[in-house]
Amino acid sequence: MLGVFMARDWSLFYVFWELTLIPLFFLIDRWGGQNRHRAALNFVLYTLGGSVFILVALLMLYDAVPGQGVFEMTLIREAGRTLPEQMQILLFLGFLIGFGVKMPIFPLHGWLPLAHVEAPSPVSILLSGILLKMGAYGLIRAASILPAAVEALQGLLLALALVSLVYSGILAWRQRDLKAMIAYSSVSHMGVVLLGLASLNAAGIAGAVMQMVAHGLVAGALFLLIGLLYERTHTRDIADYSSLVRVMPRFAFFTVLALVAAIGLPGTAGFIAELHVLIGGFQAWGGWIVFLSLAVLVSAAYGLRTVGRLFTGPVSARMQGLPDLTLTELTAAAALTAGSLLIGIYPTPVLELVGSSVGRLSELFLV
Repeated sequence: MLGVFMARDWSLFYVFWELTLIPLFFLIDRWGGQNRHRAALNFVLYTLGGSVFILVALLMLYDAVPGQGVFEMTLIREAGRTLPEQMQILLFLGFLIGFGVKMPIFPLHGWLPLAHVEAPSPVSILLSGILLKMGAYGLIRAASILPAAVEALQGLLLALALVSLVYSGILAWRQRDLKAMIAYSSVSHMGVVLLGLASLNAAGIAGAVMQMVAHGLVAGALFLLIGLLYERTHTRDIADYSSLVRVMPRFAFFTVLALVAAIGLPGTAGFIAELHVLIGGFQAWGGWIVFLSLAVLVSAAYGLRTVGRLFTGPVSARMQGLPDLTLTELTAAAALTAGSLLIGIYPTPVLELVGSSVGRLSELFLV
């Protein structure tokens, strides 16, 4: 994954992109849950299928580089911008499918819920915290190469983002399995990333990048905490819990904090991200951005539902005597939630860090 983010050559990018499949397959297949074999195979086949589209698009771009025998990103970027609009659209659709599988976006998200539910909790943290951002990062790279295509397909990107937001949020609301709920919420949050990118302006793109950071911290914290709870109770069914705040007060504190951050309450990194996307989306589409507000309300619904089921009501007999978070577990949960709060209260350093890159990208678009 580090190779993907640091590569400055598309051939190296693609090699590292594919190499992530090998360890993840074995991590899920060897240490996952009851349906781990199906989940691991599903993940590999989905991602391999998407990677074919990326490879074909890269080879077509390679042919467009005049007289150069390299995949250097700067040369590819300059060559891609000179292509006719129809060719750019065709290439960007290939990138959208390939990177959309990894993000994931509707309707390419089928592998994610099963992989998250069956994967061991550390692997779920890895998947949600970093792996999904590879797809968003790749899509941003593709947008910088093919700006005319992104402008032409802006309506499609908006539609995919809004469907991902609302559809996945409703599915998260309906889940009984806590890990499945977080998995579907991840699809909804990545829909915010796609919506910000589709706005094609500085505020929206900055919000997309901020959402990638915010989601990594929040989803990592939630999978960590739910994984620790599962180790103690061996169930993830939300109906099996009640009033854990009396038994595990430290766990309850950090779980409520993480769920509040997932909703995007002011003072958390998610609020900063969604506010920027809201501003950028309103500049681009006006009233249509109300669907983002609807998705936020759905997120609040399943977040508050989870808090109510986990931490209110009488203490069930089987949940009495559960050990609270240890010092090591407390440190890990505190680090993730503190990162979300710190960015939410003082976002300036992160916004300044990404500001120049976001500004250069937004200048490519005429809309």
